Amino acid sequence: MKVLVFDIWADYGHFRKYFTTSSPLTYSIIPPTAMYGILGAILGLAKEDNQYLQKLNGNTVKYGLQIVKPIKKVRLGMNYINTKGKVWIPKQRREGARTQIRTEFLKDPYYRCYIHLTDDELFDHLIHYVNEHKSVYSISLGLSECLANIHYVKVDQYKQYSLQEHANILTVIPSSSVKENGLSIEEGKTYMKERVATSMDPQRIVSNYEEVIFETNGQPILATVDQCYRNENNEHIVFMN
Repeated sequence: MKVLVFDIWADYGHFRKYFTTSSPLTYSIIPPTAMYGILGAILGLAKEDNQYLQKLNGNTVKYGLQIVKPIKKVRLGMNYINTKGKVWIPKQRREGARTQIRTEFLKDPYYRCYIHLTDDELFDHLIHYVNEHKSVYSISLGLSECLANIHYVKVDQYKQYSLQEHANILTVIPSSSVKENGLSIEEGKTYMKERVATSMDPQRIVSNYEEVIFETNGQPILATVDQCYRNENNEHIVFMN
């Protein structure tokens, strides 16, 4: 399988957890559904009526993520303006026009992405854009204020196989792919688990959630999994979707 590898980073990032509202919390990683939007921005696929999700979804994209820098989070006040009706009128103070929300952000997030598209023509376009450091629309990590940068690493070949013994996995691991007693907890590592959406239709209805496991400092996880991919350098990765 041909896999595009590239890095993405920003000063700040925010991927709102689905169960938070008034005080938004962020995922520690880029959820698959957010990555579909990032790839759509690079390729210039229309966001109107969520058309990009027709070509980029859980059936057409294979997505793996490696944490490069340790996960750090901060909380900042976000100023929101109520633009509905006539509540907000420029240069006038009106009750309810402004609201400040305490929001959790990722600080200095840096990830390595492993991407495969089933559409060969679209995949070639993606490789070209990333290699040339180009994108049709601006790339951000969650919010438009969190502008991101990308760097092409390589295009590599990975072969799928089933692990029969523990191996160091570089990427985030879906808990469903871990075999019974297949996770080795090592001293000095910090493990986290989050529940993320992996598939979403063009109406933005989530059809599947997955619990994923990762090491917060970006260290590999020693585990035995059902579906693993390995390249010639014996690097092991797992796709989230």
